[in-house]
Amino acid sequence: MEQWRAGWLNVVKHLKEKGYRVLCIDRENVYGMNSRFNIIPYGAEDFTGKLPLQERIDLLYHADFFIGLSSGLSWVANGVGIPVIMISGFTLPFNEFPTPYRVINYHVCNGCWNDTQVVYDHKDFEWCPRLKGTERQFECSRYITPEAVNKVIDRLMEDYGFYPSKNLV
Repeated sequence: MEQWRAGWLNVVKHLKEKGYRVLCIDRENVYGMNSRFNIIPYGAEDFTGKLPLQERIDLLYHADFFIGLSSGLSWVANGVGIPVIMISGFTLPFNEFPTPYRVINYHVCNGCWNDTQVVYDHKDFEWCPRLKGTERQFECSRYITPEAVNKVIDRLMEDYGFYPSKNLV
């Protein structure tokens, strides 16, 4: 989600203002090809690397919650029993485990991953089967704002009574 680089910056800043440490536990700190790359969010602590799955599970176990896309790490976080904020536009809610903390914009193109008429190309980092090559390409993720994610973070924190800034010295 290259277009979301500034969005992650905003979300990381919001989390830090709330008193959180922000860890990136992806395998790679930079991943992609051609013109599309996922890069560790600026300000996040780098816990990337070829770590054993158990080490990632241990990191998640001690987290208040996880923010991620429709990926294996979201499933692991859910399996560990922590709340997951799911940011997704290309999948529909039935694709993943239930979470009341899904961030999706239904007012733009969405759900192509679950469209049985579409074949996913794992090697195409420009994959946007309905809108590729148009000004609307990737609108499912571009129209999810960091403010929408931050609002869900705040709701989750309120729901669970998380107040990490009270623990700061």
